[in-house]
Amino acid sequence: MKKIPIYNQSPEAVGGIFIAYHRAEDLANFDDKLEAHRDDFFIFFVLAKGQAVLKCDMIDIEINPNDVMMIKPLQIHHGQDGSPDAAGYYIGVAPFLIPNNCIEIFQNLKISEQLTTIDPAYQEELLDTIYLLHRSFKGTNPNRTQIINGLFNALVYNLATLYFGSKTQVKELKNQSAMIYANFKKLLSQHSFLESPSYFAKKLNITTSHLNDCVNASTGKSVTYWLQNAMITEAQRLLYYTDNEVKEIAFALGFEDHTYFSRLFKKVTKETPLAFRKKFRE
Repeated sequence: MKKIPIYNQSPEAVGGIFIAYHRAEDLANFDDKLEAHRDDFFIFFVLAKGQAVLKCDMIDIEINPNDVMMIKPLQIHHGQDGSPDAAGYYIGVAPFLIPNNCIEIFQNLKISEQLTTIDPAYQEELLDTIYLLHRSFKGTNPNRTQIINGLFNALVYNLATLYFGSKTQVKELKNQSAMIYANFKKLLSQHSFLESPSYFAKKLNITTSHLNDCVNASTGKSVTYWLQNAMITEAQRLLYYTDNEVKEIAFALGFEDHTYFSRLFKKVTKETPLAFRKKFRE
């Protein structure tokens, strides 16, 4: 049975952020990644010129100049076609870097809303911010990480504003699994990720096995994975944005045993909490 590959963020990412400007000819060396795959981070495509067609979760989406296409973590996607003059920005972002009020907007978008055109009122500011982010990413400023982080913070709020008011519509495939998964994700944002899968199944008036089947069908991952993912994302935010000790963070997340939290964090991320903090603050 062929498995759909899941890609991690590029090792060239700076503090969880990666940005590149691609032209159609640049993609010639990315044949494997242009096949159907998932990524474990958010992606924003901003097309500067030309046209491109991307398939996302079985939907063909045409992208035109000044369009922004967002891909959520673990959505299946791949490039379909593009004009010879197509060019634009690829921005990959670790989920923990996106503020809660912004990530709620992004996660609740339907596929029909993940493509939007930049509002002329925000166009100059948004494109200028992307240009500066890209230039800083390629630069050698000793405070490069902090500058990139600050510029991304400005960008993500611009994108959230853009998507919050988006009315773009694309033909969308609807099914029961997708709707149950969406409702589960909404519940997860409102309730503790330390609850059991059966807790969420009961809230949705379905069996635990049916919830798992629907979540697996939509994402290729189990309910337990998403519960751990929510916990890890919040832990990463606290490690990145605060100087709190690991013990304090564990207790804040609801763990009675901070050593168990550290073991679980390492099991999921392949690094200790302190190693994560050090890596993203270098």
